[in-house]
Order: sequence, then C-alpha cells, then structure tokens
Amino acid sequence: MTSFALEPIYGSLLLTMAVAAITVGVIVTVTPPTENQTQRRWLITLRLLAAAMLLLAAFRPALFRTDNELAEAALIVAVDTSRSMTLPDREGSTRWETQTTVWRTLADNLLGLDDQLDIRLLTYDSDARSVASPAITSLDSELPNGKSTNISSAALVAIQSAEGQPIAGIVLVGDGTQTSPLVGMGAQRVVETLDSLGVPLWTVPIGPAGGASALRDAAIDTLPESYQLFSGNEFGVDFQLTTRGMAGINVPIRISWIDSNGQQSEIASRKIVPSNATEITPVSIPLLAPEPGTYRLRVEAVPQDKELITTNNAQVAFVEVREGGGRILYLEGNPRLEQAFLRRSLRRFPDLDLDYRWIPRDTVDRWPVDLDGVFEPGRYDIYIIGDLHADALGEQQLRQLANAVGKGAGLLTLGGSHAYGGGGYANSPLAEVLPVQMDARRARPAGSISPATGSQLDPPLKSKLSHTHPITDLGGDDPSVTWNELPPLLGANRLIGPKIAPGVQVLVESETGDPLMVTGEYGSGRTTAIAFDSTWRWWRTGRSEIHRRFWRQLALWLLARENSADDQLVISMDARRFSMDQPPEFRAEIQTPNSQTNLPELIAEIVDSTGTATPLNISTETGSDQSPTASKAIRGRISKLPVGFYRLRVQPSVPRESLKPEELSFQVIDESLELAQPMADPVYLKQLAEMTSDHGGAAFLPDEIDQLIATIKQRRSLAETPVIERYRLGDGPLTGWLLFGLFAGALSTEWLLRRQWGLA
Repeated sequence: MTSFALEPIYGSLLLTMAVAAITVGVIVTVTPPTENQTQRRWLITLRLLAAAMLLLAAFRPALFRTDNELAEAALIVAVDTSRSMTLPDREGSTRWETQTTVWRTLADNLLGLDDQLDIRLLTYDSDARSVASPAITSLDSELPNGKSTNISSAALVAIQSAEGQPIAGIVLVGDGTQTSPLVGMGAQRVVETLDSLGVPLWTVPIGPAGGASALRDAAIDTLPESYQLFSGNEFGVDFQLTTRGMAGINVPIRISWIDSNGQQSEIASRKIVPSNATEITPVSIPLLAPEPGTYRLRVEAVPQDKELITTNNAQVAFVEVREGGGRILYLEGNPRLEQAFLRRSLRRFPDLDLDYRWIPRDTVDRWPVDLDGVFEPGRYDIYIIGDLHADALGEQQLRQLANAVGKGAGLLTLGGSHAYGGGGYANSPLAEVLPVQMDARRARPAGSISPATGSQLDPPLKSKLSHTHPITDLGGDDPSVTWNELPPLLGANRLIGPKIAPGVQVLVESETGDPLMVTGEYGSGRTTAIAFDSTWRWWRTGRSEIHRRFWRQLALWLLARENSADDQLVISMDARRFSMDQPPEFRAEIQTPNSQTNLPELIAEIVDSTGTATPLNISTETGSDQSPTASKAIRGRISKLPVGFYRLRVQPSVPRESLKPEELSFQVIDESLELAQPMADPVYLKQLAEMTSDHGGAAFLPDEIDQLIATIKQRRSLAETPVIERYRLGDGPLTGWLLFGLFAGALSTEWLLRRQWGLA
C-alpha cells in the first residue's frame, strides 16, 4: 500500500504555511528596480523558483509504502545423545536410528524454509551442547554415549543458544527419561519461562512406553562375587531371578564354567516359570567343584522375545579351586570372644573355608539338633567343637563324627564349661576319638550355665611349650621364649591327662605340668584337644600375627598339610565386580612364618584380556618389628578401566623362587542408569509440551513429524510484521542535490541577469 504525506519542519504545518505566505508576499511586493516588464517577469520568476525549492524543503513531502515480511527468529532442535538412545524403539530399530530419521526429516523440510529462520541444532545428555553446523542432514558425527540425561539442561541451553534472537519454537527429541540429579531449575521451571515468553515447545518422544506390565525383563541378581573351593567338594550357587512382564513364560537358566583359557562348558540348567507380572525368585543349585584352577562361573537367564534389556541377564562369579580339602565346620554353644577371633584369623587364608554354626543353649528342649548330614565323610575336612554340650549333637551324630575322623577328617575341641567331661563327652562316642582322658563324673546338665567348679585351672595361667612341633613353632630363634612371652590365659579345663597311645603328645602345658594342648590320631584322622579358650588375648595385646599363625598351623596339621605353611602372597580386593566409575582398593601381603627382614619389594599391574600389563601406583606397608613373623604389604587403587574382565597381578620386583606371583581376576561392569531404565517416558514430554499449549506447543510421535513440520510452517506464516518504506524529498542524495541545485541555480541566474542589465 502506497500513501503520501507532508512532514514539515518542526512538525508544524501551520508554521510552515505562514513562512510560505510571508515568502511569497515579500517576493511579490518587493519588485525588481526596473520598468522593463520582460526583465521584471524573469527576475520575479527566478525568485519564485528559488522560494518554491526552499518551501518544498520546508514542507518535506514524503511517499510511504507499507508491506508485510516474516520476522527474524531462531528454531532450536535438541536431540538426545545419552546411552539410553541405543536401546530398542517400538518399531524394532534403535531409538538413535529413529531420532536420526526425525532430524533428517526436519532438516530436509525446514532448512532454507525462509531467509529469516535460523535453525540451530543442540545435543544433550548430562549437559547440552550446540552443534557447529546444523546444515548437515544426519547425526553421523554424534554418538549416543552420554552417561545420563538432563532434560532441564537441554531446555535451558536451548533458550540461551538463541543469543538474543526471538525464538520461533523449540523441538525437543528424546525418550523423556530424566536420569541426572536435578541441579538448579527443573525442566518444568524452564518450560514455564518459555510459556511466559510466548515460545512453543514441541516434543517428539521416542521409545516404547508402559509400566511394569508392559516391560519384559529378566535379571540375575545377588550372585556372590567370588568362591574359594576345593576340588571335588559340593557347594551351592545361590542367586535371585528377577522377572517383569513374564508371568507364565518359561525362563531357562544356564550355569557354565569358563576356564582360564576362555573355554565355556554348561554344567547345569533350570527352567523357572514366574507366576506374577513382577517376581523375585530365589534359586539355589548344588554343584561340584571342578579340577584345581581358576574359573569364572556364569549364571545366565536366556533372553526372551521382546526383552529390551539383556545386559542384566547374566552375572559372573570368580572361582578359585584348590587342591585337596580345606573346609572347616565350627560348632559353638557359647559365642565367646575366642570364637570371634579364631574365625577372624582362619578366614584371612583363602585355602581355608570356614562355616560357623551357633547352637544356643536355650534350645535345649529341641536337642539333639539335626545338622543335615554335616558329619558325612568328605563333607568337611576339619571339625571344631567349642563350648557345646554333647547332648546338642546326640549320640548318633557324634558316632557319625567319630566315623568321619576315622576316615581322615580332623577334630579340634576347645576348652569351656561344657567341654570334655563337663559336657558329657566322657560317655559319648568321642571319648574314644579324643587324645585325652575324661571324667564322666564332671558332667553337668545340658542347660546348666554354672561355672565348672573344680574343673578349671585357676587364672592367671602361663602356658609353657612342652614339645617342639609344627603347630607350636610361632617364630623366633627359640620357640619356648616366644611362648613364655605370650600374655597369660584366663583359665583352662583341668584335663586328667593324655591317653597312653601311639601318636599322642602334650605340646603345651601349664607351669604346674597340667596338659593344655594334646594331639593324637584316630584311624586316618588327626585330633587335637585344647583346654584353654582365651588366645584372643594374644591378638588384643598386639600379637595378631602369632594368633593367625598358631591357628593356621593347627588347621594345616589337622589337614596333614603342615609343610604348607611357607611364604605366600595373599591378595584381597574390596570388590571383584564393580562399576567402571567406582574402582576399588586392593591390598597384597607377603606372609612368611619366619622373622625375615629382607622381604622383596612388590609390584602390581593390571592384565587385560589381550595379556597387556599396565603398572599400578602403590604404597608400601611393613609389619611391626616386634612381631616374630614378618610381613610386607602394598596398597593401591584399581585404575579406571573400560567394561571387561581383568586380572590383578602382584609379584616380587625381583623374581624369587620361594614366592610365586599371584593373580586375582575381577570384572568391570556397566551400571549406567541410562541402560537400567528400558522404557521411555512420553507422558512427561507431553506434559512439558502442553505447558506451552496456549502458544501452539504440543507433542508429536515420530510418525507424526509431517504434522509437526506443518505446524512450524503455519506458525511462521503468522509471524509476519509490517515493514514501512519511506521516500522523503531531500532525504536521499538525488532529491537533496536536485533541490539544492534548483535553489542555487535560480538565485545565481537572477543575480547574473541583474548584473547584466545593470540592476545589481
């Protein structure tokens, strides 16, 4: 549309008209001084022309042309690059592939839509970032590897990325799962800001939606990280099968050994049919330990159709199988300090597997207890009986125990109020097995808790070495001196004396000659009777190394492996199966029975599946100089590693024949929250979009992208603004110089004519 208007100087048309009238009046009344009419007309005409140019400049006539044009604006498209986009979509492809198709369709239809629309591409996961060149029509340069999703960050950075431009709208593509901890404003607060600015939010949810009933998933949980076994022994594999959306579906379970060469062999299988939509099924499967070596035990729930997440279908435990037996059963009736420190010492050694069972005295009305065949030959290699009355086990089970010892098991009995004769063992099948004589007259009722009057040696009680033996060699130049330096015992059972039989020896006695520790043999097995129950005082007074050594050497002797108490390298880790973001600490220690001072330095390294070794940073610890045993230990932390299986190798810095390198296998797993949530949350994205519905915000499925594109185009067509073009006389160089030329030419010509005619 075109229009004409005057824009007089000072904005006053009346003033300009008055000036024009005065100017014309002066020109008409003040005539040139000549009687020649021709000359007079020429001079007045030239003066009127100059006045007309001056008056045109004063009135400033202008021509206006009005037109509508699209407003400049930015359209922000934010795409999800978190790891959850690698999960399957509802159509069978991955969410990333669906999202790539969505972006390509948007780019093909919107890039170049109009010159005033600036399309900007963002990627977001835990943070949001601008893509340098959104003109590309694919996401080949981006990878879905973000560890978490922060939708609020995506919305906030989308606003900031406009850089002061008006925002035509924001397109948010993703699965809608918020896995990052909320810091600062949440997504709702940011969308409220968009709504206040009149900016629409369009969301494109990708991925299958649904609750627990729509999700199909099977997971293996709570499998122990490691086992320490002995070849041929039976053990139980305990774990949980967690199922969702699999009611009535047969879920096969497979258990396999994986040896050190990576060869896998299936050894057991089960089929479990959950009865509920969500169910946790505890599973226990008995197995036999294989030949000595290191293994991985893999428990797997076979993936089912339509199961989106399969990374949680299997768990792996690390298994170390040793030669020979080493399983210990400790039966206790009175949970004293002795049992706590004894168990602590023996459990430090990986070749000794200790099971502890407490039979409370207040269960006497249910004695004998049924221990479910623990005394069957081969079930355990050593039996320890603490302060437990014989009636708790009963004659039949004690006879089974005697038979197991006769066939090669070891038996250790400890002192206590209900031990030996006071506990009724003098008239039990164990009377023939134990290497000491017992008095049946000292027996007391099974439920009694009164002290053993007359049957205890009065404290304090100093122990004295009676015979040198592999059990009693606690280090030092003279073992007798080491025993004399130990703190006094708090008391002991008064034993009648050792049996007179081959192989029976008194190893430790009191200062008055009472036997405190007697060893013997029964059939193919070995037996030891100990009258005291306070070696825990050794630990409490700083002799923990002596305590561990004593009980270990006793266990090895009962196993007929007394020559195995040599130098050894022991490795421990805080965890054997851990997240890649939480590497644990480890510790390795040289344990030697001798007070050596020249223990070698240790080095630690990580060995990956290809055999490549990477050194680790460590710190060194040295044992106390006051201890008759020596030790050297190192500590360190596992470095951050990719997902996979590895070995921690510790060895002397200089090779040593008596100290072999040791290895401990471990697994780095992925516990990403992104992959733990297989379902999308389209409802959340829809709610965010509807917060801007007054300005056109809405949610669109991936197959509705054409509707989204039409919505964006329609909104752009409504974003026109009027543009006014003004052409005013004298504003441009052409009309300005024209006015000036006419004005100056008229006055100059009038002056020249007056001079020529002699009127100047």
